Amino acid sequence: MAMVVKLRTFARFSRAEADGAAQCDPKAVSGEILPPFWSGLWPFGGPLPRLPGRRALILGGTAAAGIMAGALAAALSGGASRVEAAEAEYSAALDLRDAPIVAPNPGGKGRGAVIEAIISAGAPERFPASTIRPSGRPRVVLVFDDVGPDARAFEALLALPGPLTLSFLPYADDVQRKANRALRGGNDILLHLPMEPAGASDPGPGALTESMEASELFAALGDNLARFDGYAGVNNHMGSKLTRDEQAMKRILAFLDRRGLFFLDSLTTGESRASIAGAAVGAEVLVRDVFLDAEPGEEAVRRQLALAERIAAETGYVIAIAHPRAETLAVVGPWLTSAPARGFQLETITALRGARSGAYAENAAGARLR
Repeated sequence: MAMVVKLRTFARFSRAEADGAAQCDPKAVSGEILPPFWSGLWPFGGPLPRLPGRRALILGGTAAAGIMAGALAAALSGGASRVEAAEAEYSAALDLRDAPIVAPNPGGKGRGAVIEAIISAGAPERFPASTIRPSGRPRVVLVFDDVGPDARAFEALLALPGPLTLSFLPYADDVQRKANRALRGGNDILLHLPMEPAGASDPGPGALTESMEASELFAALGDNLARFDGYAGVNNHMGSKLTRDEQAMKRILAFLDRRGLFFLDSLTTGESRASIAGAAVGAEVLVRDVFLDAEPGEEAVRRQLALAERIAAETGYVIAIAHPRAETLAVVGPWLTSAPARGFQLETITALRGARSGAYAENAAGARLR
């Protein structure tokens, strides 16, 4: 369509030039402006006009440039649309369309306020006043979600420098054996609990849903927890719909607390009520700080790793979540290798929970109430 418009604009201009062509030296007239196979686009009927050679070259060049520009614009526009669609599909598949960059922090106090300043590219001297005084090396807790179904991805995770925290989907084949191998490698493990998303993504079998009665919810939760053992806690797989339901989250978190388990809110929606529900029932709730691969592409992972580093450096620790995708592992692997030499301490989530003195006690309490 863009090409046709360009040609028609050119054709009207050419007719005006052709009207005065009779006054030009006939010897200067040279052939048709457009190649013969374009003549069907001439809107006035009849043969294409003959113009002076110099004008023919100028107008022909203008037409060609317009055609190329129109085609390029259409291609770029279509390419941008395809990229946006691919990114939306990627985020939807992970149930991350509504996931905030960082946990909401009403009132702007404590660790959350510092993180918000980092997100907005604030300079350290402009960070809000805080009693956080990180001591020792900044701690990085890296949690890999969706572990288990992909055997090759699981082997790739075991080959990474650690320690790491691996969150296993309870319906994965041979999940207990895989969990045991992860534990023997010095990693922490979590149970990646399937929960209902807000969109059409499929969380997998055994998912907890908002429509369940209390008895159904407890039965489904118990079935998931019985799939394997050895996990220190639970985090949500998807769940952008269910985690908004405060009453459902109170039931889930109270159930987990009675089992001695903590909950890590993956924060797939900014409207999650997990922290509030946890405080109401006295259950331990931690909140992730950064998603490394909420957007596709290696460059996106690098940006998020840089953000995670800064959060850890300014607040003492960071909890980052990633997925065992090839492009993520291609960036995270080298980063894990170099992190200790650059002053960061790789930590499991259990070790971070155990470091509850001084700044870490305040940070943990703040995370639960954010």
